[in-house]
Amino acid sequence: MKYLVDEDHWDLEGYTEEKEKLLNRFNKGTAIFLKNNSFHDGKVVSINILNQENGQTKDPTVVKMLIEQYNGELYEIQWINVRKFFMDYDITRNVYSNIPYKIVDGGKRGLDEWGYDEILPLSKKKLQHEILLFSQTTVIIHCSTIKIRKVKGLNVT
Repeated sequence: MKYLVDEDHWDLEGYTEEKEKLLNRFNKGTAIFLKNNSFHDGKVVSINILNQENGQTKDPTVVKMLIEQYNGELYEIQWINVRKFFMDYDITRNVYSNIPYKIVDGGKRGLDEWGYDEILPLSKKKLQHEILLFSQTTVIIHCSTIKIRKVKGLNVT
């Protein structure tokens, strides 16, 4: 993270300015969502990695994540033309600060909720999206496109 380093070192104004410069890279719906909302406190429902290799398409990998917002609404975020996908999930790191060996909720929360994220430019065509989940999991994705859409009529329970 460049702007949201930790709870003591946040440059929200700097990140807002950086993100504003990137909004023209997204479709209208994604840009509006990123300008006005976030996935903070959203529950990660699923992650899917699709390799759509056909021998012709460059960077054919797509990562999709389904997120249930704190208000119950569902969203799908897609990272398209993925060049890098990194996720360091380890449930044993999701512990209470005052009890360092006790896993939060006995591990029943799994990946847990979306904490914070940053979308930054890697180049004129590529983006980096870094996500920190409350389980102490980091997700890093390098891609060319990010799309966010609201999902209607899907029952996740």
